[in-house]
Amino acid sequence: MKLNKIALALVAAAAAPLAAQAGVTVSPLLLGYHYSEGADGEQADLFKSGNNSAAAGAARNDGVYKENGLYTGAALGIEITPSTQFQVEYGVSNTDGVARSGDNTGYDVDQRMISGNFLIGTEQFTGYTDSAFKPYVLVGAGQSKIKVKNQSEIKDSGSTTSAFPAGSDIKAGSTVSESTDTIGNLGLGAMYRINDALSLRGEARAIHNFDQNWWEGLALAGLEVVLGGHLAPTVAVPPVQDPEVIVPPVVDVDVVEVDSDGDGVPDSIDRCPGTPMNVVVDEYGCPLQVDLVDELKMELRVFFDNDKSTIKNQYRPEIAKVAEKMREYPNSAAQIEGHASKTGPSAAYNQRLSEARAVAVKAMLTNEFGIEPNRLSTVGYGYDRPIADNNTEEGRAMNRRVYAIITGDKTTTVDQTKDMVVQ
Repeated sequence: MKLNKIALALVAAAAAPLAAQAGVTVSPLLLGYHYSEGADGEQADLFKSGNNSAAAGAARNDGVYKENGLYTGAALGIEITPSTQFQVEYGVSNTDGVARSGDNTGYDVDQRMISGNFLIGTEQFTGYTDSAFKPYVLVGAGQSKIKVKNQSEIKDSGSTTSAFPAGSDIKAGSTVSESTDTIGNLGLGAMYRINDALSLRGEARAIHNFDQNWWEGLALAGLEVVLGGHLAPTVAVPPVQDPEVIVPPVVDVDVVEVDSDGDGVPDSIDRCPGTPMNVVVDEYGCPLQVDLVDELKMELRVFFDNDKSTIKNQYRPEIAKVAEKMREYPNSAAQIEGHASKTGPSAAYNQRLSEARAVAVKAMLTNEFGIEPNRLSTVGYGYDRPIADNNTEEGRAMNRRVYAIITGDKTTTVDQTKDMVVQ
């Protein structure tokens, strides 16, 4: 498989979701230690004779293998779920070439790898938690290209231990042998989320070369940046509990006594004199209190331009009203639904676009108006739930929308009055 074909396939797989600009991950620098010692013998055999004659000038002509060394790379990815992402990674490891005997051969060995990897978080199976520590399993495949190059220019050395054959005229840095192979990746790692945009990353990985049947190892660390914020998990809204109703006891009065405030409790035992006439009191003449539950239910509609997830300024006041109500009702939550019209290149594209629109509304509520992210859940329906005809421009404009339902309640404790209906 050619390197450019793998790169094009990986870019095509990530292109559609990246366009929505939600949950995009970037690891600008990955540093690690590349261990290839377990493949020394196989590499020395490969770079020894025939078209792979890199070791022809090495000491005792016993082949060339690559030393362990530094690995540097970078990765670009997209979150598929709140705990799983797909990444395209490119990395380079450049070390000296060594003969089977351990002598320096006068060669550099340059290894470049490109792969597509799934980072599957353990929360995918155990359920989402608020912990900043996010373990994951890495599974992927790609391509490795190893080149053996000359280190320096040597002419007519004539030495039996020279890096190059006697009488040779070899250019420094020229490639003398190479091998392009298919690889598979399997590893364990963890992210530590510093905040919603930055995470530290550490990982140990095993790399299998399928074409040459050898194993390599890689330990790496780096910093991951998330553009647009992580995908939010769906948060269930707890059911509303009915308030406990306190029923005042019945006071039996055998002897008629003075009741100055008319609350039905004689002054001789009234601990709260001067109670208003319409207030229900207990056996000691003190007002009974009751919890009144005020329920909130409101809707929000935001419409978008074609193929856009940017919120237009005209809807900012409506989103501000939602934020104001959610602050007034501290236990309220919002279910934000994103939708798209049927005009994109594919259903998957429209699905990601609808999710991006829902995430954009969540981001404005969180970043600009201070609403906690765990009170907001998002979901995208693509173009599966139109409210108008997708065959007309007017209908499509109505379908490019975010619809949110905000629900909650607040409890206020007040004095119970006689005309109050208590459930």
